[in-house]
Amino acid sequence: MGEVLSTGYFAGAHGPLAVIVLHEAYGLFSPNSNVPDFCDRLAGAGFSALAPDLYRGATATSVDQALELMRALDPKNAVHQVSASMAHLRDRGTPRVAVLGFSMGGGLSFRSAREVEGLSGVIMFYATPRGEFHRLGIPVLGHFSLRDVFVSVDAVRDAERHLLHEGKRVTFHYYDADHSFMNEKLPAFSGTAAVLAWDRTLAFLRSLSSG
Repeated sequence: MGEVLSTGYFAGAHGPLAVIVLHEAYGLFSPNSNVPDFCDRLAGAGFSALAPDLYRGATATSVDQALELMRALDPKNAVHQVSASMAHLRDRGTPRVAVLGFSMGGGLSFRSAREVEGLSGVIMFYATPRGEFHRLGIPVLGHFSLRDVFVSVDAVRDAERHLLHEGKRVTFHYYDADHSFMNEKLPAFSGTAAVLAWDRTLAFLRSLSSG
């Protein structure tokens, strides 16, 4: 069990790699968020996990509320919170830090991979990779939903082709599931897809730990 901080949620472990976890549009402590539980799972697997509260206390329980909060979020401020989270984890003695995000947080994790110096890797769930691909210098693991009503699979595949063409270290997986399939608190949850994505995520994190 982790601890609630003034700036987010932290679950500690002893290992060379920690993970910054970026929440979905509902907010970190929404009843619809499983991010604190996910941080606990990461810590149980040996990876300290820190989830910054990107909304600074605000939460949503409906899609419309979540979209309103997401539109009000300043992406530059969110990336700054990722940078501050990395510094916090390093102050705790973890030399390597990866960033992982779900939906809105997935898009922000990919942006952070381009803009925050010193990250070791990025894991993004059901979000479209965007921006200046040439600035990406770390490996990316992507998990995407084939039945996604919020994210265009064609746009993701197009981004994947461009990233591979530029020689970037990306591995994308596509699941026969809906948006938010990792979140057991939502109807979209898919146990089969979630187990597979979890196993792939742990393998990726372990490769970053030993790389």
